[in-house]
Amino acid sequence: MSFKINRLLYATDLGPRGPDVFRCAASIADQYGADIHIVHVIEEPSILRNNIAERYISSSVLGGYRESTLDQAISEIKRRLEQFSRSTLESEEAMNARVAEIRVLIGRPGRTILAEADRIDADCIALGSRRYAGVNDMIIGSVARKVTLKSRRPVFLFPV
Repeated sequence: MSFKINRLLYATDLGPRGPDVFRCAASIADQYGADIHIVHVIEEPSILRNNIAERYISSSVLGGYRESTLDQAISEIKRRLEQFSRSTLESEEAMNARVAEIRVLIGRPGRTILAEADRIDADCIALGSRRYAGVNDMIIGSVARKVTLKSRRPVFLFPV
């Protein structure tokens, strides 16, 4: 039985080690000639949810502010990811990999990454994992842990 990767989902938190993780994901995609689908999940800050802010700002004003701010952030994040991924694939000379899609979504990171993997029918997921010291061992970060435990597809974890 051979393993083939056609669609690789790369999930990024835009952290400082994200470029290293992307290079690893691009290398895997390049070996298989796979399309890379990039996803970044924005977890909306609680101050913008239905709570304290609505006590002081009307819901229509707050809703307009929330939408315009998120739209601007999403556009800028997507632009930067497009620029970064293009330049990285060129500098790594990844001839067989290409970025098929970049999505910036709002939601709970673990759940949203898994839903995105289902949407594109990803063959695997690649993401970084923060390490936190436990009593006697290292424990992977919470988003990586959720994705790894609940995924029905292979997950590549890269330490960040």
